[in-house]
Amino acid sequence: MRFPKSFNSVPFHVRLIAFMLAGMPAGLPAWAQSAAEESRAAGVRYRVEVQAPAPLAGMLQSGLSLVRWQDDPQMSRELLERLVDEAVQQTRRAVATEGYFRPRIEARIDEQTEPWTVRIEVDPGPRVIVREVDLAFHGPATEDPEAAPLLANARANWSLAPGQPFRQEDWDASKRNALTALSSGRYAGARIRASEALIDPEADSATLRVEIDSGPVFHFGEVKASGSRRYPARIVENFSPMRRGEPYSAEKLAIYQRRLLESGYFSSAQIAVDDDVNKAAAAPVYVNVIENRRQRFEAGVGYSTDTRYRAQLTYSHMDMFDAAWRLRADLRLESLAQSARVDFDSPPHSDASWENLFVSLRRTDIQDEETRELSAGLAHNWGLYRTPSSFYVSGHIEEQIIAGEITDHVHAVFFGYRHAFRNTDDLVSPRRGYLGTVSIGGAPAGLSTRTFLRGTASLTAFYPLGRNVDLTFRGALGLVLSGARKGIPSTFLFRTGGAQTVRGYAFESLGVDIEGATVGGRFLAIGSIEYTHWLNESLGLAAFVDAGDAADSRRDYDPAVGYGVGVRFRSPIGPLRADVAYGERTGEIRLHFSVGYNF
Repeated sequence: MRFPKSFNSVPFHVRLIAFMLAGMPAGLPAWAQSAAEESRAAGVRYRVEVQAPAPLAGMLQSGLSLVRWQDDPQMSRELLERLVDEAVQQTRRAVATEGYFRPRIEARIDEQTEPWTVRIEVDPGPRVIVREVDLAFHGPATEDPEAAPLLANARANWSLAPGQPFRQEDWDASKRNALTALSSGRYAGARIRASEALIDPEADSATLRVEIDSGPVFHFGEVKASGSRRYPARIVENFSPMRRGEPYSAEKLAIYQRRLLESGYFSSAQIAVDDDVNKAAAAPVYVNVIENRRQRFEAGVGYSTDTRYRAQLTYSHMDMFDAAWRLRADLRLESLAQSARVDFDSPPHSDASWENLFVSLRRTDIQDEETRELSAGLAHNWGLYRTPSSFYVSGHIEEQIIAGEITDHVHAVFFGYRHAFRNTDDLVSPRRGYLGTVSIGGAPAGLSTRTFLRGTASLTAFYPLGRNVDLTFRGALGLVLSGARKGIPSTFLFRTGGAQTVRGYAFESLGVDIEGATVGGRFLAIGSIEYTHWLNESLGLAAFVDAGDAADSRRDYDPAVGYGVGVRFRSPIGPLRADVAYGERTGEIRLHFSVGYNF
């Protein structure tokens, strides 16, 4: 081919392309034809249908690589065929984790549909059942009388029992739970020495064998704190509930972490013991913290079926006087109660105790009784920060108004002791264990308008009936010993009814009737039983019966009964409860909302 003379003025790269095209034959070369065919083959569109029993179908539909690649615009037939072959192997492995070791799997591509359909049919076949479990322990724990409860707990925490379907997830969880039960107390270095799941596909059975070596008894050593900049290391160390030389306990570490977080000093706390068996005699405890902001303002609004609408403003200062004193100021405005309170908390002492000084103003208007109270007090506290045990003294001046008329001006200086106790399997949403309080105190003559003694006790017990069923028992008693109710501040008397006490009745509507108003009495007794069936890890349905009353004496006590049903939801701040309850005494149906446990 000849080009005109003017072609020489065309840029070089354009002339090069023209020469290449001019030298080509009329048809495309083989390599170009292959590229064109590959291009036409690219962009295959398909969808996946999994035909299998429901639990397996959902698992495969979300886990197969074949499904994840179905929207790839560069998909080719060759790649699709490879993915289908791979899907068969992935399916075989996946159903094996659920205990199906003899599945029949068929996979095919239907090109007659648009887009193409890849069908995977799974017949899982018979499921493998656990025939035998051999859980053996070795090491010093087998000869340690104090380890007997730990070994028993480890066996009790083994969930994959004979007669149950074999699942890889349950197999792993059983080993983990048994090891955790042993290593949570004294034997922090416990390890799984050997484990095997012997599957007999012909007999569809599994024999499980696990050997756990306890290792030596661990004792707490030095606390090594890091991360604190504003506060001295002793602040972190003083919150520790354990002492050097004590036997190791995972529960102590959990309490330690909770104390640090509840103190307000720190936004994060990570705690771990060195589980090196060579350091078992004095295992170091490593604590890493992240400090909270020095000052914080918080505001919120809310609603509860007890006190209705709420607005709250809180200010806190975590380093008053540059000496780690804590200030908390709280203003709360509710439909039925308004309060303003200021608390000063000292830094923790070496035994984790601390002092609290408070001043409070409070007004309530509940069941036609209005109270206005000024109080102040000093307490020596120990234990968990939000539920401390304490010795305390407080002064109270109160004005009581019934039916719009001032009926009494009262005052009291009260000396008291309060003890909180807890032993539960979880701090936020317990299923097993108990928690509660006892308190006792009195107001002496000469410092109060009326002398009285006061005692209270409350207990909440949790008992699981199975993997998805819980029973909760709740009870409370209160008694004020005095010649009469009149002259005692309402803070020390009892009323009940509402979301956290006797459901089916208005908030604090059960008590002593005075001129149409419900006021506090000198005797209280409440009991409750609740049955909860959990539909999944977070959502449950409940049925309950509550009974209780507050009266001026045990002779006048006549318990009101309420019963109903509700919904439970596990949340990071505790169980959320929505209940519909019927009160037998009033014949009314009430809706109640509450969060957490009141004790």
